Amino acid sequence: MIKEITSDPILRSFRAQFPHVERGIRYLNHAAQSPLARATVDAVNDHLYERHNGMMMTYPKDMEVIAQCRERIRTLVNAPDINQIAFIGNTSEGLNRVTSGLDWRPGDEIILNSIEFPSNVYPYRKLEPQGVRCIFIDAADGTIPLERIEAAITPKTRMIAISAVQFLSGWRSDMEAIGQLCRHHDIWFVVDGIQAAGVTPVDVQRWNADAFATGGLKWLMAPMGIGFLYLSDRLCDRLKTPDPGWLSVEEPWELLRYDQPLRTNAWRYEGGVSNIPGIYGLNASIGLLLEAGIDRIHAHVLTCNRILREGLQRAGLEDAGIIPFTTDNPIHQSGILTYELPQHMDHELLEQSLRDNGIFVSIRDKKLRFSPHGYSTLEEIEQVIIATEMISSELL
Repeated sequence: MIKEITSDPILRSFRAQFPHVERGIRYLNHAAQSPLARATVDAVNDHLYERHNGMMMTYPKDMEVIAQCRERIRTLVNAPDINQIAFIGNTSEGLNRVTSGLDWRPGDEIILNSIEFPSNVYPYRKLEPQGVRCIFIDAADGTIPLERIEAAITPKTRMIAISAVQFLSGWRSDMEAIGQLCRHHDIWFVVDGIQAAGVTPVDVQRWNADAFATGGLKWLMAPMGIGFLYLSDRLCDRLKTPDPGWLSVEEPWELLRYDQPLRTNAWRYEGGVSNIPGIYGLNASIGLLLEAGIDRIHAHVLTCNRILREGLQRAGLEDAGIIPFTTDNPIHQSGILTYELPQHMDHELLEQSLRDNGIFVSIRDKKLRFSPHGYSTLEEIEQVIIATEMISSELL
């Protein structure tokens, strides 16, 4: 199995983009922040050099890259049209565009869950002074089965907001089933996609998603401060634009026509000039991911996590109290594999000791989280198993 996967020429070419592997670093922390690929760094640096000592006025090229990036995003999430894609700075910005743009009534309810990352909570809690209620499904076990979501729906439910993949447990929800549930009850379906885009297949049409927001710094392997927001036509038509700018109108280059109507598509949320260097980087990164193939990346990462899980089990770590917090159901697995740690263990020392051995992981909520990507190798996974067993045995 190891020989078969590591000999994949496409994944081997993908791996060649990351010089840290040449230094023996095993980076399994993509759910926090990804390293940048050579092509991504080159794209940003080339653009900055042109601004510094080349053409200086790079607007025509910038427009080409923006258009190409929108098309790559459209392909990545299977959006119907590039007009439904707006560039944003981060996930929170995109979700706030949605919550600030809808008309809310006292008593409206939004269904969330108890293990969401804060980015997918505060844009909704800000509505509470208006009388909107945030209903938190209990997900303390790391899972969010469809029946729990369905049981929380009432006649006052206005929206279901959920991460496609949960940042802590790695739970991958049945997005298509949730989308069908939302359509059946005529409620909005809003998705935080930052732990999904770039590592698991995303299909906003099949999901019936009304909004999909993500930043680029994690699995998309892009610079910080750039991401995108997808809006369905039915939601976009209902959203207000509370903070328009000069690029929000139909003909922005008719500079002295102040009576112009706003654009009718998602681009009206790009009020001013976007993070152009970030878009250059995002464009290059998504291009690499599409070239490698999201389905191929997803399958490989699931294999890495399966072997990692089996190896840690064989090493006896579960018997020692290091228990999987990630489901054993393959349907709901993602790029994230998380373990509950014993309370008496020094969690910070575990993370630092692994890093001292060239292994990058995360400790979140006193849990150990692994998150490999498509360029990780099974040889690396075996090294991580050995190091984790050795270090854990010293700290238990």
